[in-house]
Amino acid sequence: MRTGPILLVDDEPVVVQVHAAAVKQFGFETIIAENAEEALSYVRSYRPSMVISDVQMPGDGGFDLIVGIERAGLKSMPVIFLTGYNDIDIIRGGLKAGGDDFIIKGGSIERLRNRIAFWMAGGFSELPTDVRRRALVEANAEVGDEIDNVEKHLELSLSTMEQIEERMRAEIEPLPSTYGQRLIERVCFLGRLSKVALEESRGFGDLVRFPDYIIQVNKALNLPWSGEIWPLLQRFDDWACDTRFVLAGVEPLKQFFEYDWYVQGLE
Repeated sequence: MRTGPILLVDDEPVVVQVHAAAVKQFGFETIIAENAEEALSYVRSYRPSMVISDVQMPGDGGFDLIVGIERAGLKSMPVIFLTGYNDIDIIRGGLKAGGDDFIIKGGSIERLRNRIAFWMAGGFSELPTDVRRRALVEANAEVGDEIDNVEKHLELSLSTMEQIEERMRAEIEPLPSTYGQRLIERVCFLGRLSKVALEESRGFGDLVRFPDYIIQVNKALNLPWSGEIWPLLQRFDDWACDTRFVLAGVEPLKQFFEYDWYVQGLE
């Protein structure tokens, strides 16, 4: 679990106070910045565990802030973008800048609380790089006039989640009860789960919610070690750079002794 502080960036004092109250309910320390320049200096000084930033601000906006954090080599935390515009251009700009999540202003504060809880406790440190790229490609392919409610597209799809769970359960059931006791098996499981989630995703919304699907399906499978997979999620991008992790996702799960290729050349 990540521990604060959480950096809030917004030029509207009333909005900041409302969001600060939501953060404090979880017991996290709150740092408040009124603009992008101030926020970047706080990131350098305090290395926050999360950044929640308004998109539209005087001067540099939220996108500029995250680009600056990336250029400074300080982007190691999830970023939630807040915006009053419920349109596809916000998703395109936010993903390109390095954002991980989006909340449309004007809704229930419960939505923000839920997203804070997810990112602080879920395991993922960011939206995986390859998944963000895929989501941006899908968002760029959308015709703007056809996407009149971005927030709806960002909702979790129960049918997508059920399909991922069904496919993974079918592969897990034939395996021995000891499967997953070894770390190598959990890594291969995560690789396969990730591949299935990508295959079942439909559009940019599902891809932005990729971390949710991984965590929810893993929890639903209720394997003896399901609660111990979060350390792998924290280093997801590192695993995704390993060709063996990618190959583990190509074929259905098998018993460990059939993964001889995983250690070839490493002995």
